[in-house]
Amino acid sequence: MSITRFRMAALASLLFLAPSTAWPLTIEKDTVWSGTVDVEGQVVVEKWATLKVAPGTIVRLARGKQDSEGLSDSGILVNGNIVAEGTPGARITITSDEEVPAPGDWGEIKVFESPGSSFTDCDFRYGGWGLHLHESDLKVKGCTFSDMSFGGLRGKAGNIEVSGSTFSDMEIGIRYWKGSPSIHNNTITRNVTGIFLRQECGQAKINYNNIQNNFEYNVKLGDAQTEDVNLMNNWWGTKRPAAVRRKIYDKGRDAYIGRAVIKPLLKKEVDIH
Repeated sequence: MSITRFRMAALASLLFLAPSTAWPLTIEKDTVWSGTVDVEGQVVVEKWATLKVAPGTIVRLARGKQDSEGLSDSGILVNGNIVAEGTPGARITITSDEEVPAPGDWGEIKVFESPGSSFTDCDFRYGGWGLHLHESDLKVKGCTFSDMSFGGLRGKAGNIEVSGSTFSDMEIGIRYWKGSPSIHNNTITRNVTGIFLRQECGQAKINYNNIQNNFEYNVKLGDAQTEDVNLMNNWWGTKRPAAVRRKIYDKGRDAYIGRAVIKPLLKKEVDIH
């Protein structure tokens, strides 16, 4: 397997249409990553460029320095597009390069105002956040997010669809702010909070998911989320509405925020594949 390394001293070979030696590494033209890619620091994809990650690629991010909030400075900032489309038999792995990895080793993949990015059959592990989607239009399909120090996916605005994915063993599975994401056919489990909707997410569509066994709340509405939220037709691990309500933070606990609309309830677990 080929190994591509990004280092301060030098850049080794990669499928690069126009090599760059700047540090932190800046991708200025359409680029393909394949094999094993080692990243140290932050890679920046410029607005006019697309980074394509080939099926079967392993992206290993070095442990970075943490800011005051505990987020590592090692990661990828996408101002253009990133297309990371694995296949069921050749998944893409995005992880730490440490011999003994730990949550928070790397920071996040931040996709900023992207019109055409996508992630399919990708496995995210040992970061701060897996994906940070900011005012972007993209799809996340068939991915797994686990062992993050903060959470799997956070987003603001944009047109986001998340499907067929698993979020587990983190503080927050999905966190959204000021947007209307479509979240369906996912499994969200064993997090402290499964889904946190901070503010202005009244048009979100969160249906046909397995949202269960999160330790504190399966769904939590923030104190500025004043609109009701569509959470109909999900499987909560129980058929009893009262039991579902016990793990939802909404108007039933705080009169100033909206209500999670949960009925009708699904009667069995969703097949997300």
